[in-house]
Amino acid sequence: MREPWDRRRCRLAYGAMALMIQTIIVVSKPERRRRVLTSERIVGGLGSSAESFRPMGKDRWRNVFGSTVYNWSSHQHLRSSYQAARPFPHVVLRQLFNQDFLKEARDEAIRHLVAQPKETDLFKVFQVPEDLSCISSVNKSLASRIPCLMTLREALASQPFLDLLGNVTGVKDLSPDRIDCSVNVYVKGNHLLCHDDVIGSRRLSYIIYLVDQHPRWNKSEGGRLELYPPGGSSPECYVTPEWNSMIVFKVDPGRSFHAVEEVFGDRPRLTVSGWYHPPPDLEVNNPKESEGRKSSREDIKSSECGSKFRPALGCEGVPNTHAEDTRSPLHALKPEDIDYLSRYINPSFLNHSHIQSIHSKILKSSSALLTPFLNTPSLPASLWRNERGEIREEISGIREFRQAGWEEVGPAHKRRFLEYSAESKDILKEHRIERRNIRTNRTAIDLEGRKNLNNNSTRKRCRGTMELGLELERLQTELFLSGAFQRYLMALSGLRTCAVRSSIRYFRRGKDYCVAYGGGLGEGNLRLDVTLCFALGSQSEWQASNMGGFEAYIAAPTPISHTGLTCPKQPNAISNLN
Repeated sequence: MREPWDRRRCRLAYGAMALMIQTIIVVSKPERRRRVLTSERIVGGLGSSAESFRPMGKDRWRNVFGSTVYNWSSHQHLRSSYQAARPFPHVVLRQLFNQDFLKEARDEAIRHLVAQPKETDLFKVFQVPEDLSCISSVNKSLASRIPCLMTLREALASQPFLDLLGNVTGVKDLSPDRIDCSVNVYVKGNHLLCHDDVIGSRRLSYIIYLVDQHPRWNKSEGGRLELYPPGGSSPECYVTPEWNSMIVFKVDPGRSFHAVEEVFGDRPRLTVSGWYHPPPDLEVNNPKESEGRKSSREDIKSSECGSKFRPALGCEGVPNTHAEDTRSPLHALKPEDIDYLSRYINPSFLNHSHIQSIHSKILKSSSALLTPFLNTPSLPASLWRNERGEIREEISGIREFRQAGWEEVGPAHKRRFLEYSAESKDILKEHRIERRNIRTNRTAIDLEGRKNLNNNSTRKRCRGTMELGLELERLQTELFLSGAFQRYLMALSGLRTCAVRSSIRYFRRGKDYCVAYGGGLGEGNLRLDVTLCFALGSQSEWQASNMGGFEAYIAAPTPISHTGLTCPKQPNAISNLN
């Protein structure tokens, strides 16, 4: 139960895949609980060494930059590359700085800077709290120990470099005194979800890579910059971290969508990044170039992430149960409801005393976790189980998800996961008809008229994934959307259902998520979230903190980094009764 729980998130780190049926129910009474998580602090220490470098000479910047900054023909080539880049204009400047200078700057960051963990609905990263643009005024002692990093910040504001940026990007109204410049470290499991960088007067975004020079960064390590087309759910372009390179792009509302892929390798992704702003007298928070497009932040605030609600069945005329109500929560349940639900639900959760105990827990803490929730015979047969009913293996080969009835849901700045489509019934029916005509393994099955599946193992994998979707849809229709289950939820929560929506979702390892968003139900409306999770793996694996996949709830006035309620995922578990 919640109001003002404002946002929530699903994120798979590097655990196994997860399947779930999520049902959101509109109810009429709030239960509010708040809890703040603590944070830790670590000291960065990565390292290599370089001989001490200090810029010398009358034109100090010639000792800092490589030849690109002063080569006008390079400017023209880079401008052509910038304008032709997709999905939006961007450019990668390679070998931009003097090698010895940049090595010394990297070593200073490793030796003297302290990175703190930061996590919100969009990112998980280690960040140095002191911005290089103001560190000399807030911490003079530290500034004196990192002369090359301070010179790097000055170089970004130098006239030669501003001329380069203006010639390449066409953005010339940049202030040398208004440049954000922060040091960030992405370690294994860290990520940054899709967004467009639109905050305040940001005009240009940049990232300077200080990753290891040898061996070169490999795409299997993750940590790549992903560039998305507007409204897309998958990246159109990847930029792999490369030593002594810098990517620059214009901050454009509703267009400059990008993300940092989760880091999978053991090497840290060390960067200096930030934004260029115009002078205060030219500051415009919403540039005309946006042509009325909303920024990612505005779009998330103004819409609901999910399908439409439908009228609920089974609770008409049944009044709510208030915290001070002396009636038993069982007044909403009928005897035939217990008989019907016993086909699916673990009998212990249908016991009267157990229902009353769960009801009291929800009234007290606004949440409950019920596991194992389903009877073993009710678990989808397509999922491999051991004798205890635990799911043992991941589903492999989801690459054919489109042929199997699963659709990738976006846009990426709101969410990305696979959702099962009801239209897949016709696909599976067609598939079964075609299968009857198979005489040899060389016979092709064309599921959508696009691609022939002429490999027997591929056909089996695709067929299994389709049948899994149908089994979950059957469970969704027969259990989650039934009147008996709505009355069961009322007995547990004391809240009468008036509208409901339900979806079958598949979260892939290290790829899928749902960012924090508002409820979108309107003033005075409340919601009860119920998630039946088929987390692939053992319960002990999912209890590990690095598995991810949890959902977080945050009170509306609270800073987004302060999680109010965290609901971890477990195999065969009902959670998020809140």
